Parts: sequence; C-alpha cells; structure tokens
Amino acid sequence: MRNASWIKQRALEVVYAAGTNNPMKICEENGIYVCHQDLGKAFLGHYTNIRRIPLITLSSQNSEFEDTYTCGHELGHHYCDHGNNTEWLSRQNLKFNTWGSEYEANLFMVNIMLANVDLSEFETKEQLLKTYGIPLWASRYVDLLK
Repeated sequence: MRNASWIKQRALEVVYAAGTNNPMKICEENGIYVCHQDLGKAFLGHYTNIRRIPLITLSSQNSEFEDTYTCGHELGHHYCDHGNNTEWLSRQNLKFNTWGSEYEANLFMVNIMLANVDLSEFETKEQLLKTYGIPLWASRYVDLLK
C-alpha cells in the first residue's frame, strides 16, 4: 500500500506534467481514454486497462460535478498502479476509507484537485470543497493534506 506522502507527490507530478489539475484534461494530456456508458443509477465510474490502454468509464447518468471527481478517483487507480481489480465507484461506497485501493484513489483525487491550493485561504473546509468541486463525503481526506 502506498503512503499519503507518496500519493501526494505522485499527484503533484501528474498535475505539473499535464499543466492542469482538472481530471478530464489530465486524461486528455496523457492519452487516457474516457467514455460514457449507461452504468445505471448505482455506479459512477470504473477504471480498466485493455491491452495496456487505460480506459475510464463514466456513467452517462452522472452530473458534470460527479464526472469530474469520479474521473479524479479513477485516475488514482491508474497512477497508483491498481490494475483492473478495483471496485466500481458507486453511490453506495462514497465514504471515507482508511486503507486499500479505494483509500489511495480517493486521496489521489483530493490531491490532484487541490494541487497548489493554499488551504489557509478558506474559512471553512466546506467552502474549499465547493470551490474546487470536491464532494463533501471526501472532506476527511483534506485533513490528510495538512
């Protein structure tokens, strides 16, 4: 398992190389294919590798807000080398994880979306999350950035 400082460093490297902290644009810059498919109401997205070609599948029922953070989460699976044996990100498993690949992917998502952001400029964590398009369920990962 990767530690928090490794994940933060990896996220910063990815953001720096892509020139953006927008997960969708990071995919564009790095040749990671993103497709939309009807995954039903329960699932938000999934990451897979098909013949060494990375693919992120997002639900066609997602809002733009959900697409952004889901893409960031799935990028975490890609850059943390989780392979194809990861869970589907679903509306039912949106919670704080303390270990494993879902923890790493969530922490990566928060780190790329908050790369180079001065956390002290915000009065509340909720204000920070709303400004940068991070869901409230991920607020405990922000504590790990300090």
